[in-house]
Amino acid sequence: MSDQITQLNQLLESAGSGHVLYVYDELDAYTRQAVSFITCGIEQGHQVLFIDRQDRYDRIFRMLQDGQSDAQLDLVRYVNSLEFYRVREPFCCGMVLEQYKDLLVPLSAGGITFRLWAHAEWPENAEAPGELEMLEHLADYSVTTQGFSAVCCYNGAQMTATLQHKLLRHHAYWLTDQALVVSPLYAKDAPFFPLSAPFRMESQRTEQESAMRKKTEDQLRATQSQLESFITRNLDPVIILNQDEKVIRVNQAFERLFGWTNEEVMGLKAAVLPIIPLDRRYEVPRNKHVNMTGRNVEGYESLRYRKDGTSVNVMISSFPLLDEDDNPNGRAVIVRDITERMQAQELLIRTEKLSIAGELAAGIAHEIRNPVTAVKGFLHLLQSGGTSKQLYFDIMASEIQRIETILSELLMLAKPQAVHFQSRNIAALIRDVITLLDAQANLNNVRILTDFEDENLCLECEENQIKQVCINFIKNAIEAMPDGGELLIQLAQGEGMLHIRFVDQGGGIPEHVLARLGQPFYTTKEKGTGLGFMVSRKIIENHNGTVRVFSEERRGTTIEVSLPLESASRQ
Repeated sequence: MSDQITQLNQLLESAGSGHVLYVYDELDAYTRQAVSFITCGIEQGHQVLFIDRQDRYDRIFRMLQDGQSDAQLDLVRYVNSLEFYRVREPFCCGMVLEQYKDLLVPLSAGGITFRLWAHAEWPENAEAPGELEMLEHLADYSVTTQGFSAVCCYNGAQMTATLQHKLLRHHAYWLTDQALVVSPLYAKDAPFFPLSAPFRMESQRTEQESAMRKKTEDQLRATQSQLESFITRNLDPVIILNQDEKVIRVNQAFERLFGWTNEEVMGLKAAVLPIIPLDRRYEVPRNKHVNMTGRNVEGYESLRYRKDGTSVNVMISSFPLLDEDDNPNGRAVIVRDITERMQAQELLIRTEKLSIAGELAAGIAHEIRNPVTAVKGFLHLLQSGGTSKQLYFDIMASEIQRIETILSELLMLAKPQAVHFQSRNIAALIRDVITLLDAQANLNNVRILTDFEDENLCLECEENQIKQVCINFIKNAIEAMPDGGELLIQLAQGEGMLHIRFVDQGGGIPEHVLARLGQPFYTTKEKGTGLGFMVSRKIIENHNGTVRVFSEERRGTTIEVSLPLESASRQ
């Protein structure tokens, strides 16, 4: 083979076959080379397979239309490279080879002379160099054995020098935007036939095919050894199924966990394995469908039975097993026992519930003990015949009222309340609450302002409960501004939600307090119970809404109530 530089169009006019690596820098040069390649093919009556992105092909096709008839353009078969190389999936040499086989085999079988132009694509940030090198190595074998021209194109800006160096070992020619030269790195043990050779010797073909077959057999043996080691040494139960979904192997971990031996389950269909409960057998065809399309089934929780009838909480994963042509030829199922983990989670949940119950009980006892102690003390004073009885009665009534308040708020948290949702004008509802609390605001030198995006917004709600929420948040804001200030109440809608915001100018909430906001009986107020925010949040959650608190010390606090607009309407 000569090292003489030859232009691409001259090469293709005279050459019969060859594998060319084209690394381009300029899109205009790439377009010209592609047009030359297709034009030469059409002139020689070749079927041209053109694999590229749609935008680049549209540009090339417009240039071809100027000099080619419709009948000539029919010789060009376009394939979208993004779909051909499956760029939305991890790059896999085997899958791409299957695509090549579907394209080339019908042409070869029909005795049609063809040439191939393919712009390689792979997912962004994918580690594809190894797969690309294997793909080009096998493509070189196909080109040299079948005797057609193939140009493999790569964008130089997206290609590392290392990858280019590797690919030059599997291409007889190296094409740039300016010239075509013999590849200086082309591996001599790979299929190699000069483009001008009218034929190749049968001995070369036999020797090459034998070497490739030996390499494939070695790879197959290595894969089988790895698979055997994976099965036998795996601490999790492993089930190997063939293409017919019959069990061909289980490991010792399977026997230990489930009690059935390899001989007892051998040959059984996956769907009738005794470890699978009847109500879980739908998982088998679902998982098979995923695996047979080349995808893995990620771990999901399920239930299985032991031979003694006891159940086991498990995590199921599975993946396809591929044959030498990278076609699914069965699958492996991994069953991980997560019983101990589930038990630990349940214990943690029970412990947390007990902790919360204990904390709540301690808080209730503490909050109720104080007023009860006061009531008992004044009863003793009344028995002793004191004079200020009316004062005693007033204090006892106040303390008993406090007990009732605590118990009523606890009951609201403990069980669902019977509510009747009705459409209410939310702006009017908020104004009613403002009127109720305006006197208290004036006494504290607090000015309540409103900013309503729409006065006619209505909401399906329980009116008294939403009023209670507004009362709680407005009173909190007033108490947070002992030196006076402004409280802004905003009403707006957006992203399918109705938003009510209470923005005060108080001292803000410290971060450590904000983290505990809503815990029972945790309060910074001298006479607070810590239940007001809990009750308010419970009401909003019963309306399928959310509450968020934004606060910084010395910069005020914003409480945002969001309610879904699917229950809202316009008057």
